[in-house]
Amino acid sequence: MSNLITLVTFCLLVSVIAQGGSCHANQTGSGNANSEMRTAIKTDKLPAGVWGGQHVRAEVNEAGAAFEFDCARGSIAQAIVLDSRGKFDLPGKFATEHAGPIMRDEESNDRGVRYSGSVQDQEMTLTITDTNTKEVIGTFTLKLGSEGRLMKCR
Repeated sequence: MSNLITLVTFCLLVSVIAQGGSCHANQTGSGNANSEMRTAIKTDKLPAGVWGGQHVRAEVNEAGAAFEFDCARGSIAQAIVLDSRGKFDLPGKFATEHAGPIMRDEESNDRGVRYSGSVQDQEMTLTITDTNTKEVIGTFTLKLGSEGRLMKCR
């Protein structure tokens, strides 16, 4: 009888230890609760491709974006990473253009700007602000896969 009690006690002890191990695994991140928390704070890169809208066209890639406007151009020289709410705020360059040829001695008119906005589904709202004057240069709505609608000043 004492051998039976010892065997039952041993089996119960092994069962408790085995259960404790699986519970421990859930608490360290392989369970659903922590995975969901990580998903909620996960950041994503802006999908690569052509984004366009009225007076704007953007080509987004892993290294940033090149923008074309009616009479201007711009760029972001780093990956565009969205926060958990689909927002971004990054430094970049912006330069106005003019009709006619560009003269050799004509200086670049690049200026520092902030490209900020948000993305929901496949639509982006983009605001460009001059970093020195804080002037809002423009706000645009772009859609992934759209070529945009430009009226170049050439």
